[in-house]
Amino acid sequence: PTFAFMKLMNFSLNMVTLLGLTLVIGILVDDAIVEIENIEKRVHVGIRPYLAALWGADQIGLAVVATTCAIVAVFLPVAFMPGIPGQFFREFGITVAVAVLFSLVVARLLTPLMAAYFLVPKQAKPRAPLPKVYSDALRWALDHPWASMASGMALIVMSGLLAAFGGLKVDLQPEGNPGYFYVNILSPPGATLNDTRKVVEQLSALLRRQPEVASTYAQVGLQSTNGGPGGQLTGSAGPGQGAVAALLKPDREASVVQIRARLRESLREIPDARLSFDASNFGSATVSVVLTSETGEGLEAAAVELQREMRDVPGLADPRPAVPPNGSELVVRPRTDEAARLGVSASAIASVARIATVGDIDANVAKMDDGERRIPIRVRLPAADRENLSVIRDLRVPTAAGEFTTLGSVADVYFREGAAQISRFGRKRDLTIIADTVGDIGIGDAQSKVQKLPIMTHLPPGVSTAAQGQEKAQTQLFSGFIIAMGSALFLVYAVMVLLFRSFFKPFIILSALPTAIIGAVVALWATDLSVSIPSLIGFLMLMGLASKNSILLVEYAIEREREGMSQRNALLEACRERARPIVMTSLAMMAGMAPTAFTLGKGSEFRQPMAVAVIGGLITSTLISLVLVPVVYEVLDSFEAWLVPRLGRFITPREGTPPKPVKRGARPLAAE
Repeated sequence: PTFAFMKLMNFSLNMVTLLGLTLVIGILVDDAIVEIENIEKRVHVGIRPYLAALWGADQIGLAVVATTCAIVAVFLPVAFMPGIPGQFFREFGITVAVAVLFSLVVARLLTPLMAAYFLVPKQAKPRAPLPKVYSDALRWALDHPWASMASGMALIVMSGLLAAFGGLKVDLQPEGNPGYFYVNILSPPGATLNDTRKVVEQLSALLRRQPEVASTYAQVGLQSTNGGPGGQLTGSAGPGQGAVAALLKPDREASVVQIRARLRESLREIPDARLSFDASNFGSATVSVVLTSETGEGLEAAAVELQREMRDVPGLADPRPAVPPNGSELVVRPRTDEAARLGVSASAIASVARIATVGDIDANVAKMDDGERRIPIRVRLPAADRENLSVIRDLRVPTAAGEFTTLGSVADVYFREGAAQISRFGRKRDLTIIADTVGDIGIGDAQSKVQKLPIMTHLPPGVSTAAQGQEKAQTQLFSGFIIAMGSALFLVYAVMVLLFRSFFKPFIILSALPTAIIGAVVALWATDLSVSIPSLIGFLMLMGLASKNSILLVEYAIEREREGMSQRNALLEACRERARPIVMTSLAMMAGMAPTAFTLGKGSEFRQPMAVAVIGGLITSTLISLVLVPVVYEVLDSFEAWLVPRLGRFITPREGTPPKPVKRGARPLAAE
């Protein structure tokens, strides 16, 4: 059914949707575990499987519906995140939400049906007691509620401090380890194809000497773009630009990041070219700083100073302008007095200079017929003469009297440095300085260090910065994620209020969410992984799983209290009945995430932070919530029992005898 919905929404099977379907399989297994475990407990006490399926499914029904609604409330808001990161989460969030709803149908209908007809009747056995360690810890926590809650709060604060000051990296996406990488080539201004070809040959020879490189592929006059192996070298570039793609062996030991770090010094030894790794591919994150100005005054000086200061920032390598450096250009500046005396117009000077250097436009030149093709014949000076100022100054220019004079007699002809290209950002002139990250630094940390440089804190008048590239995407990611998380928490609370008919019970469920973040932060910090798109997906997953475990406990305790059981006994009974399915579902999810956490599959580097965050969060949320949630339940339930009677006088009472119906034709009471 999920595939049919994806077809209806025009979604494709890609990395994001397949990742969502993988997570949903774990949730579906969790629902099945909860249903079957609850049914089998009744089979073990001697009830026939058919009746056990009816009673067990009915008794666990509210909990399963509540957990499914909570997960939908968590994932659906992220589908509406803005910006580039929102494109990752849109199909992911909708796919997960729809698949979870269909999994609810399976868990409520198909699983009990199969249990009723496939489970085998068993002899009645007494229930096993809780493990002594857990029972003692639970009773101590219930006897010392404030100390237990203070301990949980201390763990949450410590995890927050670890995330803020413990060196936890922040990136847009984790570094990958593909089977290729690119090296861009930028020759000095005025370089020819032969000059760039020599650099390409030296670079290709250097790359082929690396033990991990299987082959190389190069093109001159083009630059690399974000693509896979097989020659994705495209884009407009001049003869001074080129790129070399290195295809790596599948059985190598070194990663792409390690190979690049080893090659950086060797690349600097190749003369007459600026060589840099293409940072648009996985394996090297780009730090980009955009400087803008209305007039362009002071912009180039600020960019040069920024590039110089970025060389001293630890963790940054190869700071460089994003556009090619300035090159020489031919300048023809008319001498207006002399041109007027000889009767030479500015258009005549421009026409002669254009035809001699770049050739006339195709509409004005002669054509050669070649079958069905008409080829324009462009005539211009030879390359050597186009660089010779004396030849250009001696060009003949027509005068108004029908005679000719030299170009040098009516115009100044000279070479000077000119911009290779002029780019604008928000209608302002801009210059962008980019650099690669090396070592353990993340994009967020690198951007923070760059913003603290002296030139960034004291920019020249009229020069400002603008967010662009990964910095902008990262800002959109975290701002959108915070909004989505807040919306998800509100929706989860609203759903729980409707299901449990209480404004206080949902806070018990939400209290388990920070316990999952503790383990996720510690796991990412211990494995030296960054907070990025996949790890944030893991945080979302943990919100659903942690609330699911809490719902199983709270729902059972509420039902027992409504049957007349005391609060303490209801909590102990809930822990006894629901501890096993909670542990089973957590272990099942962790086992499913283990291959991804150990990067056993190709391309699993993108998914590894998600799996590590989920496993770490499940460990802490399972261990802590089984003890802390009953404590929070007891405190909040007691507070609710104390507060509700005191607020009762402000609420219209629901008790009383309903009014008798008025007979037809009788006068209403108000008329009497």
